[in-house]
Amino acid sequence: MSVTERPVTGSLAERVAARQDRLSAAERRVAIYLADFPDEVAFASAGTLGEATGTSDATVIRTVKSLGYQGLPALKRSLQNGFRERLTPAGRLSHSLDTMGTEPQEVLGQVLAESVLLIERAQQALDPDSFAEIVKLISNARETVAVGVGGLGVLCEYLVLRLTRINYRARAATSSGYTLADRLLGMTGDDVLVALVHQVMLPEVEVAIDHARDVGAKVVLLTDTLGPAMADRVDVWLSAPIGNTAMFSLQTSTLALIEALATAIAAQNRESALAALRRSQLLRNRLRFGEQPERPAARRRSKRG
Repeated sequence: MSVTERPVTGSLAERVAARQDRLSAAERRVAIYLADFPDEVAFASAGTLGEATGTSDATVIRTVKSLGYQGLPALKRSLQNGFRERLTPAGRLSHSLDTMGTEPQEVLGQVLAESVLLIERAQQALDPDSFAEIVKLISNARETVAVGVGGLGVLCEYLVLRLTRINYRARAATSSGYTLADRLLGMTGDDVLVALVHQVMLPEVEVAIDHARDVGAKVVLLTDTLGPAMADRVDVWLSAPIGNTAMFSLQTSTLALIEALATAIAAQNRESALAALRRSQLLRNRLRFGEQPERPAARRRSKRG
């Protein structure tokens, strides 16, 4: 390095922009590919990158060093750390805010547009036969246990609410640590476990699935990307896409799937579901208006002589 030349620093994209005029044609092609596809580069070998760019592994390594990295492993570590950061809730929200801006109207428009895309993706990805099988399993179960952690735990509670309102026994297992065991103990072989987990299999969900299999309960998985990997451990699974992994997760398709399941299950026993909703409305009226239930008038006893 000459005395007037400064070390190349900054993000990968910034390094490429600052350095590309000094690269050869082949190196420039590699550099542009690195900047355009950082998530792929984070887990690729020099040989793979050479094939993707029509160059060689030696050209890839030379380009990476010209961009100021000690070597390809150093570049990959840097990209992987950034990838992990984007996968955290804070990282996703930060990236989402950077992309959407701060104007409420812009945020609303982009979130709605993304939600529409997620519904369309779910419609294309969902297997109707798997959906029908889940409806059958829950309809015939003694009880449905919904397990999920964090934000997905809230969706588990909502699924339980929807099932309870149409007269199906359901409860949520959303605790972490030892208290989760108390929520799982009552499961039997006549029950169904519905596990909500999207991209990372959490220990709580794994324990719940293993316990369900031990007692003979059926296991349903609602997930974004884990379906194929978990296919041999569950009875049936459905895909509920949550969007760009770099963006703040949107649960639009998961909510739509829950609504569809509850409606389809209600259709399996229409009269029971409607009767339960009528009873619920009576209870609401008493709570809201103080209405008292009608009771049969007491019989008057006739007086003798």
